[in-house]
Amino acid sequence: MKPLLLAIAFSVLGAAASSAEWARVSIAYVEGSVYVDGKPLQRLEAELPVKNGSVVRTEKGRAEVVFGRGDTVFLDENSSVRSNHDFNANSGGIEIVTGSAIVITGEVGSAVRCEETVHLSDAGIFRFDVHGPADEKFCKVRVYKGAAAAQMPSYVWVLTPGKMIDLNRLCGDHTPRFEFKIEDLDGLDRWSRERAGK
Repeated sequence: MKPLLLAIAFSVLGAAASSAEWARVSIAYVEGSVYVDGKPLQRLEAELPVKNGSVVRTEKGRAEVVFGRGDTVFLDENSSVRSNHDFNANSGGIEIVTGSAIVITGEVGSAVRCEETVHLSDAGIFRFDVHGPADEKFCKVRVYKGAAAAQMPSYVWVLTPGKMIDLNRLCGDHTPRFEFKIEDLDGLDRWSRERAGK
C-alpha cells in the first residue's frame, strides 16, 4: 500500500476510534439507591458501561457518570441523566432530565441538554437544577468555573463564573441572566469536588 493511502487509512481508523471512545459512557461510583433504565444497581466492582439512550437515576443516593470525552456528571439524590450521543450535532451526550447535577468538563468543551442546549467550555465546573411543575420545567444553570453559552432565539447568553440563567422553552429572549456567589456551596457541590479532587 502506498504511504499516502496508509496515512489516510490510519487517519480514518483513528477518527473512528476517537468517536468510539467519545461515545463511551460508564458509571464510575454509586452510593445509596441508583438505577439504570429502572433496574437497581448492586454494589459496583468496576466502572459499569452505559448504553446510548440509557437513563441513570438516583433516589436516596448519588452517582458519578463519566463520559469518554472527559466530562464527569455528579448526580444528586432524586435526579436523573440520559446518555444521548449525537456527534453530528456536536453533543456531549449529556441530558439532565430531573433533579440536580454538577458537570465537570474535560479538555474538550461539550454540550448539555437541560430544557435547552448549553455549550460548555473545557475545564469548567457547572451546575444544573431542574425544577418547576412537570408541564413547565425550568433548568437553572450556574457557572462556577469556565464559561457557558445558551442560544436564545435572537442572541446568545454567555455565562462566566458567578453568572446563572433559568432556562425554560417558553421564555425565549425573555430569559434573564443573574449573578450568584460562587463560594456558596451545598452538599452536592462539596461532594462532587471531593470526588473530582477539585
